[in-house]
Amino acid sequence: MFDSQSMDAGQRPLKAVPISQISRQGRWAMDAPRSYLVPVLLWFTCGQGRLSVHGEMRGYTAHNAIFLPANTPHACQACGRTQGTALFLGGRKDLPVPEDVLHLRLSSLQDQSELNQLVEGFRQDCLTNLPLTDEVLHHRAALISLWLTRKSLLGPMRLLAAPAQPASDLNGEPLRRSASE
Repeated sequence: MFDSQSMDAGQRPLKAVPISQISRQGRWAMDAPRSYLVPVLLWFTCGQGRLSVHGEMRGYTAHNAIFLPANTPHACQACGRTQGTALFLGGRKDLPVPEDVLHLRLSSLQDQSELNQLVEGFRQDCLTNLPLTDEVLHHRAALISLWLTRKSLLGPMRLLAAPAQPASDLNGEPLRRSASE
């Protein structure tokens, strides 16, 4: 979708794309990692598959939301009839997106309904040509980003993380594991 360097990241449009369309076009494969220049939210409503981010493999199922910050290398594989929506959140720097990769497994019906409503509103506005559509989409993207951040802060939902940094002391020096090192 937006994995080329052909356009300035700040001018990339906000877009909603069915996940079935992305997987059907062969854009997803475990042996073909990619990254996007814009933040992406993958909202899975049906099916299952595998996702590798920073070399860490995870499974996903229905009612999983995966947020990928811009330029996050990942590989994805959809199994069977996986359905959902990929939201490409544009390149504006004033969007309050989470800094880390998030994988939320939404088990409560209320959380699932809330995110469904947010995603559906975004998707519907992508289809309109009304005045101020770009601004409305930007603010919908901000609301979705804040919702994701709030949910990630409320519980142990940050399951995918950037590669671990070596432990260091207060001066930034690497910690030794034993006195003999």
